[in-house]
Amino acid sequence: MASVVHRGLGPNAVIGGMRIFYLARSDETADAMGVYRVEMDPRTPGAGLHRHARLTETFSVEAGRLALHVDGADHDLGPGDFALIPPGIAHAFANRSDRPVRFTLSFAPALGREGFFEGLARLAAAGRLSDRAAMADLMARYDQEPLAGFAAWSEVSG
Repeated sequence: MASVVHRGLGPNAVIGGMRIFYLARSDETADAMGVYRVEMDPRTPGAGLHRHARLTETFSVEAGRLALHVDGADHDLGPGDFALIPPGIAHAFANRSDRPVRFTLSFAPALGREGFFEGLARLAAAGRLSDRAAMADLMARYDQEPLAGFAAWSEVSG
């Protein structure tokens, strides 16, 4: 099944100052991959330090600056920059700048990743991103192993 996404549609998931737009859903790709546009407001947390056992994750920055921590090193990605994170590699991201950032995020395989985003959106709306049990349960269902607690999911550091 082919899929064409037109601009102007609202976000599919809102997690605080982060908006996620589904471009290629896991159910459209037989779970082979998921592709998402992410927009983050200035000084917005993204994902705390974590790793995936099966997922390969990519970041392609279109506008603004994305702070990316990968395997112990900090990177400041700007427009045109790309990062590929293989399974097992520790990583985290946030918008630490005073300007918005927009990037394309992908996961292969997708493993139903939209469920993770929607679960995060529900927890954020309820003010529960620091609820250790709820976050651990959600992450366990979507190949996400937290490596440094949950504070970076709701707070920007650095």
